[in-house]
Amino acid sequence: MITYTFDFSDIDKLRDYYKSQLDPNGDSDRISFPKEVGEGYLSYYKISPEVFLLINNYKAHQNIKYIRQPIDENDLIIHFRKYALDHKFKKNEVLSNYSTGYTPGNMRCIDAKRGETVYIPKGAEVKSTMIVLKSSYIKPYFMKSNKMAEKIDRYIRDSHKHIDKFYFSYQQSILFDQIVNPDFSRIENYLYFIARGIRLLETFWKDVRQWESAINPFSINSNQVGNIFKVSGYLERNLHEPFIGVDQLANMASMSRTYFFNMFKEIHNQTPLEFFNNKRLESSYNMIFSQGLTIKEVMDNLNYSNSSKFRKAFFNKFDIYPDFNLK
Repeated sequence: MITYTFDFSDIDKLRDYYKSQLDPNGDSDRISFPKEVGEGYLSYYKISPEVFLLINNYKAHQNIKYIRQPIDENDLIIHFRKYALDHKFKKNEVLSNYSTGYTPGNMRCIDAKRGETVYIPKGAEVKSTMIVLKSSYIKPYFMKSNKMAEKIDRYIRDSHKHIDKFYFSYQQSILFDQIVNPDFSRIENYLYFIARGIRLLETFWKDVRQWESAINPFSINSNQVGNIFKVSGYLERNLHEPFIGVDQLANMASMSRTYFFNMFKEIHNQTPLEFFNNKRLESSYNMIFSQGLTIKEVMDNLNYSNSSKFRKAFFNKFDIYPDFNLK
C-alpha cells in the first residue's frame, strides 16, 4: 500500500508535494500518476489566496492510503464526488473506505480541524472535486450574521450524518462533470476550471443561505433518488429504442406515475421525455460532427423516422442545421 500524508493549509505546498511524489518532470496543470500507481491525474488551482480548487480523476493501480492531517484553522472543505465512501467518525478523525455502492453524486462538508484517513483499493475509480475555503474567507460571513455561522455548522454536521441522502442538484451535477470530465481538446487554459469552480461554490452558498429550520433537505429517500438515476441511465443506454412512456418508467422506479414524474423533473430539470429527446440529439450531434456518420446512419441508429422533424429539433437545440449533403 502506498501512503500519502498531507494537509490543506497551503495549496502551493500541496501541489508541490504531489508533484514531487507523482510527476516531478511534468510541466502541465495536471499532475499525472505513474502507471504503476494509477491512471489519471490530480489538479490544483488557486481561485483566490483564500479559495482553492482540487480535482481528482484517476483509477488506482495499487492500494492507496491518504492521511489528511488536521490543521488548527477553521477552514472548510466542500467535497463533491461521484464515487462512494463509507465513513466512520471518531472524536478527532474520520476513517473513510472506498465503497462499490451506487451513488449518482453527493457532497459533504469537512471541518479542516478534523483529520481523515481514506483507503482507496486497487481498481477503484475516483472522480471528485474539493473546494477549500480558508477561515479568512468564511469569517466575514460569520461576522455579518450569527445565523449564517449556525447554518454552516448545521450544514457540516448534517452533510456527514446524512451523507447518503445529500445528492447533487441538477446544476451541481452538470458543473461537476464539466470540471472532472472535461474535453481537453476544447479547453484553452485553467480559467475554464476556475470559472466552473466559482459557479459550483455559488450553489453551495445558495443552499446555505436558503436553509431554514423548517426545511430538511435530508428528508429525501435515497433509494428513490437512486432509482431515478437508474431510470435516466436506462434511457441513455436505449436511445435507439422508442420512448417507452412515463408509466413504464415509473414502474421501473417503483413509484407512482405522478411522484416519479415530479421527482425526475426536480432532479434533471426536465421531464423524462425531454431528457430522452435531448440525449438523443446530443448523441446525434456527436455522431455527425465527431464520428463522421451520415444523416441516414444517424437516423437509423437513433430510430428517427421523420427527417424534417429531426432537422427542426436539431436546429432548435444547437442553432445549427445538420449537413444533409453528407453522403
